[in-house]
Amino acid sequence: MAWISLFLILGNLWANELPTFLTKHSSETLRFISMDGRYAYVQKKPGVLGLVSSFRSIDFITETQNNDFLVKSSDYKGRLVIESIPDAHLEMNLLKNHKISVIDYGNTIVRNIGVGRNAKLHLKDEWITYFNTLNKVIHIENLMTQKKYEIKLSKKTNPFFLPDVEMISSRAVIYTDINEIGHAALISFDLQNLKSSVIYKSPISATRLELCQSKEYLGVGEFPFEGVVRGSKIQILPIKEFTNLSNLTTIYNSIDQDTGNMICLPSHLYFVKTLTADNQLNIKTTEAVKLDIKSQLVETKSNLKSVSQIIEMDGRIMIPFRGAFYVLEGRANIGEDILKSVPNKEELQIDI
Repeated sequence: MAWISLFLILGNLWANELPTFLTKHSSETLRFISMDGRYAYVQKKPGVLGLVSSFRSIDFITETQNNDFLVKSSDYKGRLVIESIPDAHLEMNLLKNHKISVIDYGNTIVRNIGVGRNAKLHLKDEWITYFNTLNKVIHIENLMTQKKYEIKLSKKTNPFFLPDVEMISSRAVIYTDINEIGHAALISFDLQNLKSSVIYKSPISATRLELCQSKEYLGVGEFPFEGVVRGSKIQILPIKEFTNLSNLTTIYNSIDQDTGNMICLPSHLYFVKTLTADNQLNIKTTEAVKLDIKSQLVETKSNLKSVSQIIEMDGRIMIPFRGAFYVLEGRANIGEDILKSVPNKEELQIDI
């Protein structure tokens, strides 16, 4: 796979400079903004989350513990999920649960759900999942019927493990787990008969499985833990063939110790790849890359040298980097007021 690494290094030399995301809101306070800029959720000060829309500003969540907020959407744009992080800059606890709530897209009426981490909306925003870090339970709730389910994870050597969860249908929940010797596994849970089955198990320890989903496929990434000298792999499972759980197809395989952080789109996916690494000095160059599903070609999209994360916000794909956001896909400048030009004399019609 050395030729792939060389291709990526060369591609990185000519990667186009990414546009900076421009809005009327500070990147420090912005928590979510719609693709057209109509709805913006901002944290004006610690513990206060507000909605800015149509020249109006409404503070609708006020916490007393200097909370920070995460606001996330799905492709369906029916609801938003909010994670309220208590004492975000005072209590650095990796097992701390967040207060989880949902609101309708573009609205401010809050519905409290529970406490946990990694909250995610599924299936036209009718379902929500989240993970309670203290009792090690994945919570699944239908937001329409309030029907609730729980999946208790196995005992493990890593107390800081957080599972990834995707829902393929109203019956099938896919999640990641690790066993007592550190092997990661991809598991399917049937909400109808409450039974689970292993889809895939990593052949080696010290790797983590990561999930993302598009309408056509489930993406499964396998990446090494930080500091572990092992390669990376990305597989996909077509949604329409999900009944055949063994039909995972490898679309990317590398000896590089990639970061991952995948985002799945219909024809391609993004992830953070390691281009060069010095394991003795613990120095590496990481960039955002685009992997084409059909051709399996990898294209380097950034030239920032130290990309650690990519995020999706209402369909816009961005890189948070040193106080700014760089746009991989989607409109970059929504900070301008666009007004109609003044018509000339020929265009004016005055009726007397």
